[in-house]
Amino acid sequence: MNLHQDKQAPKSLIETDIGTALWRLSWPAMIGMLFQSLSGITDVFFLGRVQSPDAQAAIGIFGVLVGYLASFNSIIGNGSISVIAQFYGSNRLEEAGNAATQTLSLKLFGSLLFCIPVIFVLKPLLILFGATGGALESGIIYGRILCLAIPLMNTGYSFNTALRAAGDAVTPMFLMLITLLLNLVFNTCFILGVYPFPKMGIAGVALATLFSQVCLFLMGLYVYTRPTSKIRIQMKDFFHPDFPIMKKIFQIGLPTGFQGLIGSFAGSIIMRMIAGYGMTVVAAYTIATKVASFASMPVSGLSFATSAIVGQNVGAQKGFRAMETTKLAAKIALIITTSFFILYTLFPRFFLDLFNHDVLIQNSSIPILIIFSFIQIIGSLASILGAPLLGTGYLKVGFYLSLFVTWVIHIPSLWLFGRIWGLTGIWISFLLTNLVNLYYIYGIFIKKKWLQNVI
Repeated sequence: MNLHQDKQAPKSLIETDIGTALWRLSWPAMIGMLFQSLSGITDVFFLGRVQSPDAQAAIGIFGVLVGYLASFNSIIGNGSISVIAQFYGSNRLEEAGNAATQTLSLKLFGSLLFCIPVIFVLKPLLILFGATGGALESGIIYGRILCLAIPLMNTGYSFNTALRAAGDAVTPMFLMLITLLLNLVFNTCFILGVYPFPKMGIAGVALATLFSQVCLFLMGLYVYTRPTSKIRIQMKDFFHPDFPIMKKIFQIGLPTGFQGLIGSFAGSIIMRMIAGYGMTVVAAYTIATKVASFASMPVSGLSFATSAIVGQNVGAQKGFRAMETTKLAAKIALIITTSFFILYTLFPRFFLDLFNHDVLIQNSSIPILIIFSFIQIIGSLASILGAPLLGTGYLKVGFYLSLFVTWVIHIPSLWLFGRIWGLTGIWISFLLTNLVNLYYIYGIFIKKKWLQNVI
């Protein structure tokens, strides 16, 4: 793995040409996020060939619960990105490494505290979110194993984001590629029943995720403890908390945690409403949104790159470069998501047939896929324009915006449009919400107050 060791590396993202810096950091980040997206999509892909739609619906419903559990991950992860990027941009390398160590420790042990109790109350939670029949049974099997994998998944995210914050996106790309390949191997063995393994169905999907995340955790520790790593962690500090750094990370990331909880609660309401139309519709929604979200993965990598470059340049007091980087990234994101939208609109059945051959589910999935792939265009622009908030730790405004958009726009429109137009109204409410969110994110970006948020 190329860790790009360079004595001048701390200054590279604040001195090189903006387009060059963005390209160098974003292309491996985009590919890495595509690999991560494929890891999730393979679960739905394999289940579409060996089990009923109930298993695919179970993954979608459990995903609502994962949203709640991911709120803690968002607090620590987003807080750490701005801290590490600005430490690194101001050449405070030892502090950047310590921040990474504290992030990993918080992620692992904090996630365990949240996930273990969920195992014992999983059934009533899934029922609350709308699971019934076979989807409920599958969700319990899947969820109990995933609760053990989530702490490792959360830690794995930081293995990837910390190095990107320091300007190394190639190493995380390789980590995600290896994890994807391991996940594919484990899925093949556990779901299809390659000798000597029996066919395990949805339990095999969960075990494949667990085992691949264990491997990612071990690989991440190896990479981060090497002397050549841009961000080096000290294992002796892993069990010795640095409370001032933890407090700084927590304070910066806390708004996004609340934002995640708001989004998860809204997701619970949405899933409950969709489940009222039956598990077939839930399966169609799960498949279509998984396929549509594939377009957002390159943009997620681009957004991570943008936040890292912005964080380093703001830390080095080069605000103009931070603005220009964001504008260029927004243009790239628009091209990527528009291309996916055209493909999904012209050939929807080709993509949906990869995950389920049932004509009824495909017919239900087509309009969902088209509208959500269009929403990806809007969401990608909002993601890029919001990246400077993450890179500088200016996250409270994002929390207030999320509060407004969710409770003033999304939930009321969801209820009203759902009553008027049924399922179509629910999809339209997503479109309206994303448009309003983009409008306000753009306004926040243009005001430039985030440029003053230096750690």
